[in-house]
Amino acid sequence: MEITDSPLLTTILIITLSVAVTALIAFLSGKKAGIQQNKMIRLEAEKNYNKNVIMEESRNKDLQREIENVKRENEKYINFLIKVPEMVKKLSTDLTFDEIVSSIIRLTKILTDAQAIELYMFNGETNSLELVSAFGSNKKQKIIIKCGEGVVGKAAESRMMLSRTALHHPGVDDNIDIAAPIFFKDRLIGAIGLGNIKTSSGNEKRFIAMVADLAGVFLQNCEYLETAREKAYTDPLTGLYNRRYFFERAIEASQKALNYNFPLSFFIFDIDHFKKYNDLNGHTEGDHLLKELSRLLKDHSRGMDVIARYGGEEFIALLQDTDKDGAIKYAEKIRKLIENYPFRHKEKQPSGYVSVSGGVATFPIDGDTIDTVVRHADEALYSAKRSGRNKVTKYEPFQFSA
Repeated sequence: MEITDSPLLTTILIITLSVAVTALIAFLSGKKAGIQQNKMIRLEAEKNYNKNVIMEESRNKDLQREIENVKRENEKYINFLIKVPEMVKKLSTDLTFDEIVSSIIRLTKILTDAQAIELYMFNGETNSLELVSAFGSNKKQKIIIKCGEGVVGKAAESRMMLSRTALHHPGVDDNIDIAAPIFFKDRLIGAIGLGNIKTSSGNEKRFIAMVADLAGVFLQNCEYLETAREKAYTDPLTGLYNRRYFFERAIEASQKALNYNFPLSFFIFDIDHFKKYNDLNGHTEGDHLLKELSRLLKDHSRGMDVIARYGGEEFIALLQDTDKDGAIKYAEKIRKLIENYPFRHKEKQPSGYVSVSGGVATFPIDGDTIDTVVRHADEALYSAKRSGRNKVTKYEPFQFSA
């Protein structure tokens, strides 16, 4: 019998073949598992790589934003460094209050990018803050905030910079987020408020503090200038404007009158028998009469009119946008007010009361220069004197030509 025909050999071959197949299957399965594992490793690596790329891009964007923020901050500081010398230079010149306020608002806008800026001045008599200028705000002038009200009022009262978030009940100024008081040598001058800051850098408080410090110097300097100017242009006894200032304003007004074709009238008058009043009652009482009469004049004249003491007991009024008839009405009103006013010692006057005589002339129909028109008004005054006093006469060329 041959081996190949043996059942044992067949069994061995089957077992061998089965082992081989099993080994082959195991080999192939292992290879497939390895491939799958390698694929997973590769996918994980790609995922980590993409994640790192995204993180790097995010970091780059954050860095770029930071660079942009730094650039913006640098631009603000550069603007500040440029504007400060410029504004300090202006401070040494004769700036008006409106120009200073405009400069403060403009510098605040440059430094903070606030969309709402409000500047208030402190009124010590009413213990309140009055709005004098606003940018990006729907508030009008005449807004008054009591000290202690809202962010602005609280900042003024506490004399500290405050933000809306620090207050439980912010109150009236709902568009203001940060407010700082304006001081000069411990004297409260006003307050400045910021709202709706478009691009916040976190330095707004620092900037507004610098602006408030500058504003204190600017506004105080303006007050000194206004006080000095007022002394230079004001008659010390009556508080009315003096002759010099009157003619400066009259020349300015005459140019506007020519440019816009409106009349400009002058009313000049003096007190009848004033020397007699002084002789009977003394110069102190005469000064008191001049003061009382001056107050009466100011109280019954328009804000646009310029009232001055022309000299001694003589006064003059510049009446803008007023024709001769309108000037006569004004002059008659003043004359009657003085006649009926209870001045001290009025009964000692020849007529039993204090009276004035005056003349009216109008530019340019009564002269092509201010000096000429005032001279003609003076001629009308003396005509009133000659015709009995306590009168107002208007200048008429034909009347005085003789």
